[in-house]
Amino acid sequence: MSDEVYEHFIYGASHHSAALFGEDVITVNAASKTYAMTGWRLGYLAGPREYTEQCLKVHQYCQACATSISQYAALAAYTGPQDCVGMMRDEYRRRRDYLYAELQKMGFSYPLPEGAFYQFVPMQKERIGRILANGVIIVPGEAFGCNAPDYARLSYAASMGDLRTAVARIRAAQEG
Repeated sequence: MSDEVYEHFIYGASHHSAALFGEDVITVNAASKTYAMTGWRLGYLAGPREYTEQCLKVHQYCQACATSISQYAALAAYTGPQDCVGMMRDEYRRRRDYLYAELQKMGFSYPLPEGAFYQFVPMQKERIGRILANGVIIVPGEAFGCNAPDYARLSYAASMGDLRTAVARIRAAQEG
């Protein structure tokens, strides 16, 4: 099973679907990231019929149906002009580069993310606490598993103004 919701948010390289590497792969996607429809709860999966039929049984038990409004909105998004997707990717790249450069200046060291709109930054719990106390919403790494207690996830799915404010508050938390 391959979660491919960030397929359009890869910077510099091309997306290579796991479906290209085998016949027994299920890919999962959604309108949430590509078309900024988070919260609409509208996604899909593709794969061999014998697998998707089993997935459908689980889905029908857990979820009745996406609203017709969200289905029509997704149809318009998928069938309409797609230039907005590239524009959004370019804007996320600009935000990624800004946040990465600013955090590097503060002494954080980690690889430049190649996709999505998050940065997984190594930092100790006390630093995470100071940043949270300074009003910056970050997610402690332990939310992503027991192997990441000294990390935090920072999203750059925010305006540049909000990112600048967050960077200033992170810097203040570093100095304070």
